[in-house]
Amino acid sequence: ATPHPPNHLPQPPAAPRGRVPEELRMTPPRRGRSLSALLLPATLVLVAGCAPEGGATATAPPPSASLAAMKPPPIGDVPRLARADDRALPIEAYLLSGEQFRQYDEAQGVLVTRCVRGFGLDYSAPAPVAPAETQTTHRYDPVDVSDVSVNGYHSPDTDRGKKPAAAPSLSPDVTTVLGAGLGADGRPASGTAVEYRGRRLPAGGCIADAQRELTAHGGTGRDADVAVGVNYEGFERSREDPRVKAVFQDWSRCMAERGYSYATPGDALKDPRWAATDRPTAQEITTATADVECKERVNVVGVWFTVEAAYEQELIRLRQSELTAAKAANDAMLQTAKSVVAEGP
Repeated sequence: ATPHPPNHLPQPPAAPRGRVPEELRMTPPRRGRSLSALLLPATLVLVAGCAPEGGATATAPPPSASLAAMKPPPIGDVPRLARADDRALPIEAYLLSGEQFRQYDEAQGVLVTRCVRGFGLDYSAPAPVAPAETQTTHRYDPVDVSDVSVNGYHSPDTDRGKKPAAAPSLSPDVTTVLGAGLGADGRPASGTAVEYRGRRLPAGGCIADAQRELTAHGGTGRDADVAVGVNYEGFERSREDPRVKAVFQDWSRCMAERGYSYATPGDALKDPRWAATDRPTAQEITTATADVECKERVNVVGVWFTVEAAYEQELIRLRQSELTAAKAANDAMLQTAKSVVAEGP
């Protein structure tokens, strides 16, 4: 296990990409994805083929210092929140939900299965599962005393002591026909076979063919860069907002009363002592527990969520036309996916 990041966010903008069958993934899903410079969040997207999770060309979001000046937006009343996983940020209206990614995956599985079988091979894509986590599940972590009292700043290791499940075996023929999908530039990944037993393969194989069909009328199989950008920028701006900095100071004083010296919650989470061990130490657990209790005492989550939502509202207003177009494109993609699933393999 490794320390889990706060601020659960999707991956930074990257090249168009699609999903691949579970058995072709090289890396397991992580608990969450984060945004800050030290971290990397969401869950949801993989480059087609055997690329690392999160996208081969994903780049870090710009630091706060590079953002143009923006007047802090008004926020109105601030609710008291111990956690925010039951709340939605404004930008989520323009991001694909876990269920929508599942719908896309299901449709891609139908198309890939249909394509592979068309070459006389026995194949059925695995059924996709909608991620249970939301944009805000880990955004302000840690926030759960029952979690940190056991795991500290480490991610829960639910598979500890279990034997890893054997990966499904694919024949070389099926692997060839599946192909590697679309590469980072949106074109078929290099090295993909062009024919199978004398028959021409779709460019990039059956995976790429499915991606092209699903996105023919709009969408890319991932969140639109403009929406991801707003998601990151709102977070970055909120961290530098005077109201968030003030509640961080309140949190720091609370921690000092308990014998800890950290300026911000991020400093506590990034303490290098936690990453030096595979499992949480007693000191890490007591620190993380104090962290969560102080967050609740001074209302860190309530202030931070409210301020971030206000920045997102303003950023959405400034980029409304782009976001509206991006949502329409994803809606078209999801409608195509729905039609594909209705037809079946």
